Amino acid sequence: MDLLSYWLEAKAEIDSLVSKFLESIKEWEVLQVSKYILEGGKRFRGTLAMFFTEALGGERRNAYDGALAVEILHSSSLALDDIVDYDLERRGRDSAWKVFGNRRVIYVSNFLVPYALQIIANAYGDGALKVSVELWKKTSVGALLDSFGKPTDYIKTVEYKTGSLFMVSTALSAFAAGKPELKDVMLELGKHLGTIYQVVDDYIDIVLYKAGKKGEPEGSAKQLKELAGEKVREYVISVTEESTHAYLEGVKSLKIREEFVDGIITLPSFLMSGLLAEAGLDSL
Repeated sequence: MDLLSYWLEAKAEIDSLVSKFLESIKEWEVLQVSKYILEGGKRFRGTLAMFFTEALGGERRNAYDGALAVEILHSSSLALDDIVDYDLERRGRDSAWKVFGNRRVIYVSNFLVPYALQIIANAYGDGALKVSVELWKKTSVGALLDSFGKPTDYIKTVEYKTGSLFMVSTALSAFAAGKPELKDVMLELGKHLGTIYQVVDDYIDIVLYKAGKKGEPEGSAKQLKELAGEKVREYVISVTEESTHAYLEGVKSLKIREEFVDGIITLPSFLMSGLLAEAGLDSL
């Protein structure tokens, strides 16, 4: 399984799903801002929903609604975070709030979130909806921890603010594959992948700051810097290794389609290496 090829193919499919979703929005006041919020991005979370659905023996098309919904939730959360953090750029261009103003972005995000949850309910039922609502609530708590948490809150901050939407992706794959009994295992896998992703992302912020290429770390990156001090690299290696081990232990309990086994095993390193390469770093 070539993960890069899979991701690029899935990303193109998700971009198409997003375009079709935008075509369904008839309110022009909502459409313009929604289009801006939803365009671009890596589509990792949506790709995970597709990837694990197929790995569990399901059909990729059955994950389309889940992939779309989680990307809507993710993009909406970023648009709101940018307002709170006064971030001026997102995905290589001006943040939505800078272009359209705070109020319009808040109103449209408040439109998009329940829309995404409705997509989940319609596609996968009340069980999937309940899980997704609980995880969205955790995402909101994670945003609070990101802004006001203490250094000792770091892992909780990471698991809530980032891990929660990774967990939506992986949990929905169980429903999309017709195997809701695997929901709890898939939730754990998503938590570990989200932790790995965010810890490495925070580490990159700190490295770039020390190199004079980025401003003072904020949010969870600041918590990491204050928590680990001069041993940030050692701490990050420890957390990513522990999370990878826990992820692989969880994978052992699943019956994976043969052609997906290698991809499942190498997924944590694929996420890490992708983030590091994008930042111009060879390794941790």
